[in-house]
Amino acid sequence: MITSSDIDKRTKALLGEEALTYLKKSKIALFGVGGVGGTALEALSRTGVGEIHIFDYDVVEESNLNRQILFTANDIGKKKVDVAKARIAAIRDDVQVIPHFLRLTGDSFSFASEHFDLLIDAIDDLEAKLGLMEFAIRENIPLFLSLGMARRMNPSLVSYATLDKTGGDALGKKLRKRARELGFDLSQFTAVYSKEPLCETHLELGSAMMVPSAAGLLLASLAVSYLTSSRV
Repeated sequence: MITSSDIDKRTKALLGEEALTYLKKSKIALFGVGGVGGTALEALSRTGVGEIHIFDYDVVEESNLNRQILFTANDIGKKKVDVAKARIAAIRDDVQVIPHFLRLTGDSFSFASEHFDLLIDAIDDLEAKLGLMEFAIRENIPLFLSLGMARRMNPSLVSYATLDKTGGDALGKKLRKRARELGFDLSQFTAVYSKEPLCETHLELGSAMMVPSAAGLLLASLAVSYLTSSRV
């Protein structure tokens, strides 16, 4: 029988016992569990974040399997949030993953009964992203965003900056424009983005695993750093 102390031995050696204790008491919300969000979820869970609410309305499709780490062929047709919860439970049973099968829109962010330490955006719908940003401002909760990761192959060029300092993809450009129009302070949001020029592809959203997973790992790293350094 694997115990949480066995699982966390190397994490404790890296972060320290106090930081690990804060992680286990942390409660975060992760929006989207696809190529970016799925990798972020697995990394956060393995590192020991205590409670993770996941929000997604998709089911697993065969086309997801080339890049989305949580899913296998046996999962096709199942709700992504349910598969994600089961996968994390198979890794460790002391992390609570609470699934929300919910289609996110610009005005669907109303979690008055919940208090989160951190929000992570891994969705690709512009209006939903703006709604999440508005929710983060209203509730005064830190939000880490992911911008577009399709049509790229080099994970070493995934980086982060405040949203006003990012560039390089159409989704990010639209997000910055709309956010400024709404009066948001872009400098208060940290965003993960790629510095790699877009690859020439036959399909607009051509994508492989390397870059989305790199973005998910970077989001998880930023989240763990915030959750520990802000309270230790």
